[in-house]
Amino acid sequence: MPEKHDGDQLGKMFDFIANAPADENIIAMDCNDGCEQIAQLAEQVASGAELSEILPELQKFMNYWGDCREEFEALVAVIKAEKAMEDFDFSELENLPDETDK
Repeated sequence: MPEKHDGDQLGKMFDFIANAPADENIIAMDCNDGCEQIAQLAEQVASGAELSEILPELQKFMNYWGDCREEFEALVAVIKAEKAMEDFDFSELENLPDETDK
């Protein structure tokens, strides 16, 4: 039996076809070739900048291309975690009781 498609899915498809950005500079800035630029943008976002203010074209692009958005968000999360670890004082761990002392 064929799978039923609801109107919402069809509407999303037409919206994508009609409105998905086709900015050649953004499309050319893929994760392989534009890695340095993507990393710089992720650094800025991890530091509190808004992607919609830095590069609104990329923000619009990511609204339609979920895979790119997910990868970018993951990169931002990793950078934030790295920054948090830079500020962590590991010397405090030296004062914790050792499990073997029990």
